[in-house]
Amino acid sequence: MGLQFDDPPYKRAMSSQAGESRRWRGRLPNGVWLGGGLLLLVAIVLLARQIILPFLLALFLTYLLLPAVNAMTSPGRSGRHIPRGVAAFLALAAFVGVLAVLILVLTPLLAAEANRLARVFFGSAGHEPPIARRLSMTFQSWRNTLYGTGVFPPSLQQQLDQEARDFVSGLGDTVAAAVSASLMFFPKLLELVAVPLLTFYMLLDGPRLTRELRGFLPPAQQHPAAELVRRWDRVLREYVRGQLIISLFIGVVVTVGLRVMGLKAALLVGTVAFFIEAIPFFGPLIWGSLAVLLTLAQTPDGSPLPVLVGSFALVAQQVDSHVIAPLILGRFTKVHPLLLIFSTLLGASLFGLIGMFLAAPVTALAKETFLFVMERVQARRGTPSLSVPA
Repeated sequence: MGLQFDDPPYKRAMSSQAGESRRWRGRLPNGVWLGGGLLLLVAIVLLARQIILPFLLALFLTYLLLPAVNAMTSPGRSGRHIPRGVAAFLALAAFVGVLAVLILVLTPLLAAEANRLARVFFGSAGHEPPIARRLSMTFQSWRNTLYGTGVFPPSLQQQLDQEARDFVSGLGDTVAAAVSASLMFFPKLLELVAVPLLTFYMLLDGPRLTRELRGFLPPAQQHPAAELVRRWDRVLREYVRGQLIISLFIGVVVTVGLRVMGLKAALLVGTVAFFIEAIPFFGPLIWGSLAVLLTLAQTPDGSPLPVLVGSFALVAQQVDSHVIAPLILGRFTKVHPLLLIFSTLLGASLFGLIGMFLAAPVTALAKETFLFVMERVQARRGTPSLSVPA
């Protein structure tokens, strides 16, 4: 008996294969659009990384000022509301005014502490930096404690001391070179002037521009694109406001705590902590190490203050990581630490210090995009959607 082509099982098998083929053909445009969009975005970022920072700063300010603009443009009891252009101008002017006052008040204080920091790390008039002498003496004390005095020949002991001094003296040069390399990506004066203009137009026309860009997509992709943009908007809104609260908290706590303990450059360390708190894992390590080094440079041998400052930095970091951040940035604390560390190192290699700041929000956006794509794939297959925590 030969195979009967009108046999029902055979027809069902052929129908199943045809349906699967149609589903894959239907899925292919989605994958093409998503993959092409991601590749285009990566190419734009890599090609425009020298000038992209003003747009990122403007985007940050937009999400920071957006609640005030929305509140002013929402109709009141009388049904009247402020035009969006006026609201955007008022919010931006208020922010610039507050920023100008802070700069006028804090700049002299920070300049004095920065000069003290430069003298500590780089020395003056050809003299060895104080931090190099102090750390070299600390290394010698540890060596004598571990091995005792007179164990090494005088020539070898002198060579070890000189290498320790050279190593410590080179730390300042290494830090200066790293900062200089990162500043290559920092915006110039004209680009900084453009930041308020970009922020104003993002506040004014952001929703309309989003709708117009979505209109370039095929009709079948416009609704999914709107949903994905809505998720991105929620992630960025939560990150900007939450990170600002955490940075303010850690900046104030560090400044007050170190000032109480007697550190002369407490305001400078607190300001550094405020800005680099947004760098996952490495930010707290940087300001904590800076605080300990400054304490070592200003205290005599045998003082317990460096240990107290190090303990304070460790406690502040733990409270921030395990108490404050989970309450305010719950979405971001659910991103695996290995992924955050990898994205931070990758961002540093591509964009320097700026890339380290972008690691957390970009990783969160990538995770949200992945979950969105997987949910759509599961929905097309007719299986339950992912229950991965966002």
